[in-house]
Amino acid sequence: MKRSLLVLSALLLTSASLAATVAEVKKKGVLVLGTDPTFAPFEFAGPNGQVQGFDIDIARAIAQDLGVRLEVRAVGFGALMPQAVTSGRVDMAMSGITITPERAKVVSFSAPYYRSAQVFIVRGGNPGKFAWPADVKGRVIGVQANTTGQYAAGDLLKPKGATIKVYDDFAAGLADVRAGRIAALIGDAPTVADLQKRLPGQFQQAGKPLVAEDYGIAVQKGSDLAAAANQTLARLKASGEYQKLLNKWIVQK
Repeated sequence: MKRSLLVLSALLLTSASLAATVAEVKKKGVLVLGTDPTFAPFEFAGPNGQVQGFDIDIARAIAQDLGVRLEVRAVGFGALMPQAVTSGRVDMAMSGITITPERAKVVSFSAPYYRSAQVFIVRGGNPGKFAWPADVKGRVIGVQANTTGQYAAGDLLKPKGATIKVYDDFAAGLADVRAGRIAALIGDAPTVADLQKRLPGQFQQAGKPLVAEDYGIAVQKGSDLAAAANQTLARLKASGEYQKLLNKWIVQK
C-alpha cells in the first residue's frame, strides 16, 4: 500500500518517540505480542480459548530469553500493521507478517523466520476449474485487507481482468469460496495445508503460487528487540528446537 510522505514521516516520528527497548521490556517484566489469531497454524484460538501456534511458541521463547512473561494481545491485522506496533500498543507483532520494503520504512524486522508463498484457495475438487496464471480474466478473487495478497492481486491479477473482492475477515472469504460466490481466495501456503487437515475435502490449492515471501517479527523502528528476536531464532535453530516447532505446527504428517 502506498503512503504519502506526510503520513510516513508521522509514523516514523511516532515510532522513534515510543520505541520499546529490551531494557524497558525487562523493567516492566512482560513482552506484549500483537497478533491476529485467525491465521492457523501460526496463531489461532485453541480449545481453551488461549491463542496458540507456531508464532506464539517462538514469541514465548523470546520472552523466556529476556526473562519476562509473554502477554498475547489479539489485534485485527489491519490495525496490527503497522499502527499497533508504531503506536506502542504492542512491543512486537507476529502474524505471518511478510517483510516488504514499504513496511520496513515504518517498522524494524527480525531476520526472516519462515519462507512462505501467496497461493489460491478454491473449493475442494476445484469445480470452477480455476488455475493461475491461465484462468483469471472475469473471475472474482478474494483477498484479506492490508495483506501482501491484496497488494499482489492489485499488481498482478487486476490488470489481467480479475475482479478483486476485499475482506476484513479471512474466514468470511473462505465462506464465500465454499459457497461458490468467488472463484478463489488468496492466502498463505501453510493455511491451505492446515485447512485440508481440519476440514478434509472442503478446500485445496489451485494453480501456481502467486508470489513467494518471507515472514518477519515486527518491532518499533530502531528497537533492539529485533536483535533480541534474532538471538532467540538463532538459538532455536542451532538447538534443533526450531525444527521441532515446524514439525509440531506446520509439517504435515
